[in-house]
Amino acid sequence: MPPSRAPILIGGDTTVVCEADPDTGALVATGPPVPVRTAYAAAHPRLDLVYGVDEALDGTITVIEPARHPRLRHRASSRGSIPCHLAVSPDGGHLVAANYGSGDLIVHRLDEHGSLAGVSEQVALPGPGSKAHPKRQSAAHPHQVVFEDHDSLTVVDLGGDVLLTYHLSAGRLRLRSTHRVPTGTGPRHLSGRWLLGELDPAILALPDLTRHPLAAPGLPSAIVTSPDGAHVYAANRGPGTISTLATAAPHVMSHLPAGGADPQDLAFVGDLLYAALPGANTVGAFRWTPGTGILRPLGTALHTADPRCLLPIRRLRPGPGPADPT
Repeated sequence: MPPSRAPILIGGDTTVVCEADPDTGALVATGPPVPVRTAYAAAHPRLDLVYGVDEALDGTITVIEPARHPRLRHRASSRGSIPCHLAVSPDGGHLVAANYGSGDLIVHRLDEHGSLAGVSEQVALPGPGSKAHPKRQSAAHPHQVVFEDHDSLTVVDLGGDVLLTYHLSAGRLRLRSTHRVPTGTGPRHLSGRWLLGELDPAILALPDLTRHPLAAPGLPSAIVTSPDGAHVYAANRGPGTISTLATAAPHVMSHLPAGGADPQDLAFVGDLLYAALPGANTVGAFRWTPGTGILRPLGTALHTADPRCLLPIRRLRPGPGPADPT
């Protein structure tokens, strides 16, 4: 693979691994798609493996080998409903998945080869939902898991309007602290110190929770920080926009059309920003300008069914390994 062409995994109705053309932004599939739905994905910190969740009522966790001909290695139950996010511990020893529907976390041990090696813990999030939005906040609903270091992780609870910090030791979770956010925020994702509200369309700066509103009505879906750390970008479904916020003197700089009404995920590959647009069945590309943070639309990078997540990966596996679709 030419070093200038970076690999990226796109999850949706199927899961496809592509190479990004640095000149045009076009995404070119490296091989046939893996016939498994991936709504969100996370990479192993050392091994060439990707883990995915499917957001099904009877959820599953998958292990994918992103080779030139990517393939499914393993599939296991999430032991809960609507798993929507997951993260791998920095030491590569555990995977923590968030079951949005059933309001709990599941911890899988990972063996030396990165395979799922059994469940070590499953814990329900504490407390009821905030009830500010009865349909979405009647109970706890974890929407993101972020490792802060090797044994500390933050869980974003959309249903409870709270950020939960856990300690992970020997595969067990212990709640350390809670950080409440304004009632009705419906926090969805963190990117550094920037928190994206889904039910109240805004970016909040931690720790003081200064609110920077996005276009409303809307349902923000993803937030990423630029490679130089000078800007954050938020995708907003409904208005179909990508909003830019300068981090040094925070204010919303612009609301750029995303190329579709429902941008679901954002990811940087070098100076390219990609947006998953499920309603249009496309992935859009933008050229990012360092310093100013300006995005220049490059058009459609890939046509694929119902794209949901974008995951840049370090490299492709040198070859396919054995598949076990059970």
